[in-house]
Amino acid sequence: MELWISVSGEKKKLQGSFKSVMEQIVDLGKDKELKLLSVHAPKKELRRLKRELRSHGRNLYETAKYIAKWFLTKEYRRVNHCLKELRKKSDKRSKELYQKYQEKLQEIEKRCDTLKAA
Repeated sequence: MELWISVSGEKKKLQGSFKSVMEQIVDLGKDKELKLLSVHAPKKELRRLKRELRSHGRNLYETAKYIAKWFLTKEYRRVNHCLKELRKKSDKRSKELYQKYQEKLQEIEKRCDTLKAA
């Protein structure tokens, strides 16, 4: 996805996955005026972005915050499910993975907290 936005009159180009671009908008746009200038994205992502923009009254910052939170919730649930499955196993590899997923879960919770504070 490639997105051109205006942050308080200054043009910025954001590139990457849909998730990363939305997180970048949340980071850049706190307490600033955002304008969407141009979007180059696959059809599915473009449809989702337009739908969310309509539902949030054309507010780009609120839309990006909502979508980023949705992605984090999705990732949180996936990691939590993996932890639940790994708890049942007792081999060494599963215990290592369990530790790795616990760290990942804490990282996701930190990012969720920063989104809520924004």
